[in-house]
Amino acid sequence: MKFPPNFSSAVVFSSLLIWMGGFSLPAWANEPKKAEPVKEEKKIKYVDEAGEEGRGYTYKRVAKEAYEEPKPVPKEEPKPPPKAESKDPHGKSDAHGKPDEHGKADDHGKPAEKKKDDGHGEGDHKEPKKEEKKKEDKKKDDGHGGGHGDGHGKEAKKEAPTASALYESTMIKLDANNRPFKPIFRSTKNADYYLCRDVVSTKYRNTVLAEMNTFADRMGLTRAQDMPCMVKIAKADTKFPGAIYLEFYVNDKAAVECMKLGACGSTRLVMLFPKDKTGKRSKDIYRSYVLTDERKFQRGAFCVSPQGQLLAEKNCYVALNPDWLFN
Repeated sequence: MKFPPNFSSAVVFSSLLIWMGGFSLPAWANEPKKAEPVKEEKKIKYVDEAGEEGRGYTYKRVAKEAYEEPKPVPKEEPKPPPKAESKDPHGKSDAHGKPDEHGKADDHGKPAEKKKDDGHGEGDHKEPKKEEKKKEDKKKDDGHGGGHGDGHGKEAKKEAPTASALYESTMIKLDANNRPFKPIFRSTKNADYYLCRDVVSTKYRNTVLAEMNTFADRMGLTRAQDMPCMVKIAKADTKFPGAIYLEFYVNDKAAVECMKLGACGSTRLVMLFPKDKTGKRSKDIYRSYVLTDERKFQRGAFCVSPQGQLLAEKNCYVALNPDWLFN
């Protein structure tokens, strides 16, 4: 059987295409499909308890997940600082390998010396400006009012006077010798008198006056006026040298007679009596009142504590010293 000449070439070419097409198919096309991974469902953990029943179910609380506590991270040791490379500012050196202060060197390797100031403004020194010169001149002492407080300068600040160690300044302002800082208003052979103003505090003066008039009402005597008010310091030759009194008067006539003539027919005074006269242990000041009336032949004494309590109807020295001879 004879084939036409074109038949053999067509058959061969088609068979070749079929054969090549079989090799070009992917290898996994004939393999069985892989099973997809099964996703695991999260199991819910419940609290181990009986729970509550309802609608055919048992309801329990969901247990909280346990979290681990964070662990401390160990501290890293600090790294040593990098060593600084020693370089000159300009990175140049002289012929002998020794750089000068600007990185340059002379022919022999010696550093260049700075130009000295010859007093004409040459060299590295700069002349100060005119404004700076004026400020410096003002600061300097010229011996006539400037400087650091010399004989011609301003007076040094006066030191504050020392206050009393026995009496509080909130009550009465006295110096270290237990005398007012003010000048004497009037002086007699028995005492020195000072005005209460700026010496005795207003609050303390009102307290003393109120107590004094309370005792006057009890005795049926005339009340004391708020003015004048005097601070009385007993002199050295008296019965109580250095004693401090606050004295009031029933009228202006009685004030003049008492201060000028020493004739105090109607006495209204209080002695400030410190229990500890050293002032080291306590600054408690007791109030020892004396009220008199020579016409009615009356005399009363009262002792009041620093807190305002009536201790006794007698002098504070007697009230605070029960072992005294005449108690």
